[in-house]
Amino acid sequence: MLLRSKMATPAIKNDVKNISDKLDKISKSLVDNSTLLLQLTEEIKEFRTQQFLSEQYEDMKQRLHSKDKEAKVLQAENQDLKLHVCKLEAVTSQTREELNDLEQYGHRECLEFQGLAWNKNTDDLVLHVAKMVGVDLKAEEISVSHRLSPVSDKNPQPTIIARFCSRKTRDAVFSQRHRLRSHNKVHPKGCIFINESLTKINRRCFNLCLKFKKKKNI
Repeated sequence: MLLRSKMATPAIKNDVKNISDKLDKISKSLVDNSTLLLQLTEEIKEFRTQQFLSEQYEDMKQRLHSKDKEAKVLQAENQDLKLHVCKLEAVTSQTREELNDLEQYGHRECLEFQGLAWNKNTDDLVLHVAKMVGVDLKAEEISVSHRLSPVSDKNPQPTIIARFCSRKTRDAVFSQRHRLRSHNKVHPKGCIFINESLTKINRRCFNLCLKFKKKKNI
C-alpha cells in the first residue's frame, strides 16, 4: 500500500500541473475574451453613435430640404408681391399726377397777389393792382377773392388769391405783371407781385427751378 501511494504521487502531480496549465490557459483565454468583449462593446457604442449621428444628419437633411422648398415658395411669393407693389406704385404715381393736373386745372382762372397791405376788402385790392398794371378791371369780373392762410407768423400780409370770371380776364392781368417793376423799384419795401396760382406739387417744382436758376445764374 505504501509503495502504491508513493508511485501515485508523481502522476497526481502531473495531473495537477496539467490542470493548472489548463486553468492558466482558460484564465488567459477569459482575459483575452474579456478584452475582446470590451473592444466589441466600444465598437458597438461607436457604431450606435455613428448610427445616431447618421440618423440626425438625415433628419437635418430632410428638414433643410423642407426649409429650402419653403424658402423658394416664399421667394416666389415675395417676387410676386414686389411686382404687385411696383404696379400699385405706378398706378398711384399716375393717379397723383392726374389729380395734380385736375387740381391745377381748377386754378386756371386764379391769380395770387403778394405784398398788399392788410385790408378786409380783398376785391378792392385786386382792382387796385389791376389798375396799377393798366388793366381796366370791373368788380363783377372778380368771382371771389380772399386771404390765404399765412405760411408763417413772419408774414404780416398773407397772399390774396382771386378767381376771375373768365380766363381771358385773368390772362389780361397776368400778362401785364411786368409793369409792377417800376413800382417795386420806387417802393422796395412794399414790393407787389402777381403770380400764378399753383398746386403744392407744382409750387414745389417751381421753387426748385428758381433755386437752380439763381444758383446757375441763368
